[in-house]
Amino acid sequence: MKPLAFILIAFVHAYLFPGCSNYKKLSAAYDSYGPPAIVSSRAHNMPIARDISGKDEDFTEQKKLLEKMSHQWEDSIKPLGGNGDRFFLPAPEKFSALEQASGDSAFAVNALSGEFTLETLEIIAYLRNKGIASAQKAFNGKLQGYTQVSNTDDILRQYSAFTQAIMTGVGSMEDRDSPAMKFPFPGIMALKGQIVGLEVKIAAEELETARKSAVSASRRVYWNLGYYYSAIEITGSMLEFFDQLEISARRRYEVGKAGLQDVIRVQIQKATMAEELITLKEEQKNLKTNILNILDLPSGSKIGFPAIREPRMGLPEIEKITALAFERSQDLRKMKASIGRMERMIEMAETEIYPGLTQNLSLFENKAVNQVGSIRTDEPFSVVSKAYAGEGLPKNPWFGSANAYILETRERLKALQNDLKNAENETMVNVREAWFRLHRAIREERLFSRKIRELSRLSAEIAGLRYEAGVAEMKDVIEFYMSWLESGLNSQKRKIQIEIARADLEEIVGSSF
Repeated sequence: MKPLAFILIAFVHAYLFPGCSNYKKLSAAYDSYGPPAIVSSRAHNMPIARDISGKDEDFTEQKKLLEKMSHQWEDSIKPLGGNGDRFFLPAPEKFSALEQASGDSAFAVNALSGEFTLETLEIIAYLRNKGIASAQKAFNGKLQGYTQVSNTDDILRQYSAFTQAIMTGVGSMEDRDSPAMKFPFPGIMALKGQIVGLEVKIAAEELETARKSAVSASRRVYWNLGYYYSAIEITGSMLEFFDQLEISARRRYEVGKAGLQDVIRVQIQKATMAEELITLKEEQKNLKTNILNILDLPSGSKIGFPAIREPRMGLPEIEKITALAFERSQDLRKMKASIGRMERMIEMAETEIYPGLTQNLSLFENKAVNQVGSIRTDEPFSVVSKAYAGEGLPKNPWFGSANAYILETRERLKALQNDLKNAENETMVNVREAWFRLHRAIREERLFSRKIRELSRLSAEIAGLRYEAGVAEMKDVIEFYMSWLESGLNSQKRKIQIEIARADLEEIVGSSF
């Protein structure tokens, strides 16, 4: 019975499962199988699969480009860097000699002790001003945006490389990343990079504005301080003349040729001038305190006196400096960069929510086939009916709410463009008014220095001689002497106003000339 059953089972297996009897042949055929020649030739020409790091060549190139742009911006804002359109560019040798002042207050105070030049004050302000330091930090913060543009996607790529199953389903492993992750223009990442670039430009213009304000303030305080030194000297000399005039009045009073009121008039005028001299000295101290503020120096630091030189009498052409203002003004540049940033923000929003033009080459991603079996993660087909599945409808069903934001941003863009035009018109007016103040200061300086001051001096001397001769009254003599004093002060003030008006004009234009 048993042999019969064994024979029956062997017979059933032999006829019902013939493959099992040829298992070795099947296994050998499977191991030696190769695709047809046409398939092998095509596979040979296909690109090699990328490594599991998930990095894309385009993405890597764009990261390198962003790093290069970041370094270029860092070089452009260095004190001796830039492309020639900086508001103030110090002489390299002078800057190197004073660079220690940036972190050494004692060195800065020592550089300003005794007689110091305008360039020395400008460079130390350039190195120590807190407004510049604050703008520098803000710029450095904006510069970090370049790394933030690609950092998030770089992390996501690494995460995807280590967690995603290496199952391509069909074809090679080429281009496993989502088309949405691609960086080159007009992708979202490229627009983000451009937006960051414009934000950095805005920060750079704000930094240059801070530098311009600090340098311009140092120029104004320098020339004003020089005026007060000159005014104190002129007033002190005039007091000596009034001392001689008082001696003359006393002698005439003692011999009965003049009344006591002549002596009293001189004494009153001397007291008034002495009080004015105190005021001038206090104003001088205020200006030195202002220097300490601009340079961030300790309170009580001793500041010397400026090396006053003759003012520059040249007058630039109004047409040229107006054109230069439209080109170099930091405020206008910042507004233009803001407009560019908003334009790219609108473009980025439109790219995210509106269906763009496509050749249908990137509708499907080369994802792992995980749609069936126990490891299924995606449904093989749609399981719900979507409102935006029809032909011609947008990719995002909620684009309507975002569209309202885009419409609002477009109106804000138009408003900003109008603001730019208005700012250009105001710049033209401001340049004209500043140029007029410079022109008037030059004309008035020539008038007071070449004519009025000399005539006032002659009139005062003649009046003094006539008083001693007894043919002039003391009140007339005092009036001529005060006219002489006033003309001397006005002459010096006009010289200083030339340089102050020039500093104001350069600040409006955004460039030194």
